[in-house]
Formats: sequence, C-alpha cells, structure tokens
Amino acid sequence: MPKKKHNLLRNTSGIGLATIVSRILGLVREMLLSRIVGGGEYMSAWAMGFMIPNLLRRLLGEGALGTALVPIMTHTFEKESKSSARKKLTVITAVLGAILALICIVIAGASLIILPFLGSAPERVKLTFELLPILIPYAFFICLIGIFGSVMNSIGKFFMPAVASITLNIVMVLCLLFVCPYYKDNPRYMLYALSLSVLASGVLQLVLMLWMLEKEKLMPGIQLKDLLKEPVVKELYQLTIPGIIGASVLQISFVIDRTIACYISDYAVPALYFSDRLIDLPIGVFAVAMGSVVLTDLSRYAAKNDIEGMLSSFLHALRNILFLCIPVALFTLVFSKQLIHVFYFGGKFGEREVSETLLAMQLYAIGIPAFSAVKIIVSGFHSRKDMKTPVKVAISCILLNIVLCLILMWPLKQGGIALATSICSFVNCGVLLYLLKKQLGALHLPAILPSLFRTIAVSAYVLILCWFIYQPISGIQVKYLPRDLIPLSITGSFFVVMYLFISAIFHSTEAKEWLGMLRGRKDSNR
Repeated sequence: MPKKKHNLLRNTSGIGLATIVSRILGLVREMLLSRIVGGGEYMSAWAMGFMIPNLLRRLLGEGALGTALVPIMTHTFEKESKSSARKKLTVITAVLGAILALICIVIAGASLIILPFLGSAPERVKLTFELLPILIPYAFFICLIGIFGSVMNSIGKFFMPAVASITLNIVMVLCLLFVCPYYKDNPRYMLYALSLSVLASGVLQLVLMLWMLEKEKLMPGIQLKDLLKEPVVKELYQLTIPGIIGASVLQISFVIDRTIACYISDYAVPALYFSDRLIDLPIGVFAVAMGSVVLTDLSRYAAKNDIEGMLSSFLHALRNILFLCIPVALFTLVFSKQLIHVFYFGGKFGEREVSETLLAMQLYAIGIPAFSAVKIIVSGFHSRKDMKTPVKVAISCILLNIVLCLILMWPLKQGGIALATSICSFVNCGVLLYLLKKQLGALHLPAILPSLFRTIAVSAYVLILCWFIYQPISGIQVKYLPRDLIPLSITGSFFVVMYLFISAIFHSTEAKEWLGMLRGRKDSNR
C-alpha cells in the first residue's frame, strides 16, 4: 500500500497541547477535591451527582451526536458551501436545544419530587438528589458546546475548541481555593458552591464557542422556517439514533458499575472515580485528541471514496496511539501507588483511601491501550456513516462487562469492576477490527506488528531501569510538597527520555516522527 503524508501528528499536537493544559488543571482540581472533600460519603454524592450531566454530555454532546455530525459537516464543506453548513447547524442547534431543555426540566423536577421521600436513605443518596437540580442545567450548555466543537473540528480547527474545555477546570479550581474554605465545617454547602461553579463554567464555555463560530461565519441563525423539513434532521436522526442507543447502553453500564460499587463500601465509588480520573489523563491527551483529528481525516477520504487514503491514515493513527499508550499503561501499572500519593494523598485523603484506590487503578491501567485504541478504531466506522456496527459490538461487550463485574467484585471488590472494564475494552477492540477488516477487505494490520513488539520490549526494558533508579531515591521527601513527587518526577522524566531515545535507536518510525515534529516546532519558534 503506498504511503501517504498525514498531518495527524501536527494537528494532534495542537489539540493535544490544549488538552494537556486542561487535563493538568483537571488533575489539580481532583487533587484539591481529594484533600478538601475526601474519599467518603460526600465525595460519593459529588461523584454520583456530577455523573448525570456528564452522561448527557457523552450521549448528546461530544459523544454519539458529535461523532455523527463530523462526517455530515465534513461532507457538506467538501461538496456544498459554508452557508449550507450554517443552515444545517442552525437546525441542529434548535432541535438539540429543545430536547436538552426538556430533559433538564424533567430531571430537575423529578429530583425535587423524590427528595422528600428519601428520609431513611443514606446521606450520600439524599445529597445527590439535592445537587442534581443545580448541576443538571450544565448538561444543556456542555452538549451544545460539544456540537459546536465538532463543527469547528470539521473545518480543521482543533486547538481553540480544546481551549474552551479548560474553562470548567479553571472555575472549579478557583472555587475550591477561594470559596470552599469558607465552608470547611459544612461540606454540604461546599458541594452547593462547587455545583454553582460548574454551572457558571458552562455559560462561559458556550459564550466562547459562539464567538469562535461567529469568527468563522458559522453562527447559528434564528430563521427556523420549515425546521423539521430540513434533510439534515433526518440524516442526523438516522446516524445518531444507533449511536445514542449504543452510548445509552454504555452509560447505563457505567451507572450500574457505580451502583454496584455503592454496595461494596463507602470508599468504592470514590476509589473508582479518582483512579478513573488519573487513567483518563493519557486517554484524554492522546486518544481523544488523535481520535478527533483522524475522524475528520477519514471522513474526508470517505467522501472521496479513497479507501487507500483511509487505510493509510487509520494505520498511521493506530501505530502512534499504541506507541504512546503502551508505555504509559506499563508505567502507571508499576507506579500506581506513587501516582496516588502525588495527586491525592493528604488532608482528608489518607492511607485507607490510598489502599482502596490502588487496586482499581492498577486494573484500570491494564486497559489503557484498549481504551485509547478504540477511539481510533470506531472512527473507521463513523467516518463512513456506519454507526450501527460499533453499537452492536458495544451492547454485547457491555452485557459481558456487567456479568464480569458481578463475578469479579466478590474477590476483588472495586478492583473487579475495573478489571471487567479493561477486559471488555480489549474484546471490543478485537471484534471491531475483525468486522472492519471484513468491510474494507484488508486492514494490513500485520504491518504494525513490528512496531507493536518493539514498543512493548522497549517500554519493559526502560521500566526495569526506572525501578532500579527509583529505589535509592524513594525516600526523598520535601516538606509541603506532595509525597513521592520528587522521586516520581525524576523517574518519570528518565522513563520518557530513555523510551524515546532507545526507540529511535531501534529505528522506530513513530519516535522519529514525534522527535522530528518537536524539532520542527522548536525551530519555527526561533
């Protein structure tokens, strides 16, 4: 298969840079949450309450609807005009806005109705229902933001939409630093203040995104004549419904996981929440960023019926995501306890919380390559407007996940839930690759095997060196700095440098591409 030149790494580095900033701020937010709120019933209430608007975001924002919108808008820009794209966006915004408003009203109203009947329920359950009416309007804003971000991605604008996501973390960090200390003796009011900060960040993000659309002359209009007759409504409906069904099953599985965890102990839900936040860092920085870029690339090739271009871009993305995420997974697996100490230990988060979080994090870490690769693999289907196949596979894997959770939770507690999720993610990737190969005729997957084996071997070798480096410096602690920060920083820096260096020595194409891109960026800044 002839090689094609791709801008994947350059575009990914742009969105990845903004995403890295957002994720770092997100980790600062979680560090403050762990120390200020702790890992008990109040944290359980916050995690469960904040989960609901996030579920809607994944369903109707950057999830199924956003994924379906990218190929639609990309095809429109390729074959029609910007004014046609603006008209379609106006219709989509009006329909989605009405649906979101109705959902938010129903959920908030139901919470207020149910609340008086929860007299004997655990405190974390009652507090969850108290927070929902404040938190749920955030879903309205963030889902529209996700749609607008997908439109910006369709025209090759990745950096600024990613910057908008930083707003939530900035506002919450400011609230945790300057507002929450006033309520340290009343955690309930502390969570009320956090909920209001989430709502305020949603308004700010929406304003920023509308400004970006106005600059590109894509601001949705107010002319809604013949709204439901617009063909894009039917097209989006056909593409989105399968995705929403699949995503709904996925999110139902997520809710079931957290509900099962509630019955394990007071610490189980926070343990899954905090470990998931750390595991989500490499996925968010690398996989989501690269997935957003590759979906646009594949959609463009699909619009031209260029199968060779699709396959070349697909394999290029898959090689690079595995090159980045396999070493991250191995490092996280080995140094999980040190990572938990650095990011969460202190204040109301003590040794009990660390031990409860550790196993969940280690078993989540095993799945990082699969969690990341699936973002690339599903793009092979979505770019061709095939939303049904990933849904069918997802439903099967989720049913398997629920069964495995119920089996593994007994010996491994919340760790069993994490392990079940990791296992099912690998199954999901394998089945999707098999079906994609059947659809396209060939994926040329053997071509990436040398890169895969080299990545695993180099990662393992450098990790062994890191363990011997860490041991003599593990006792270095500096007052007022997080525990294990200095030794882990030294070890982690050594790991990154040596991994890239040794990979380049062994003729890793991926290492040379990333190093070449970094050198090019440095030279361009001189």
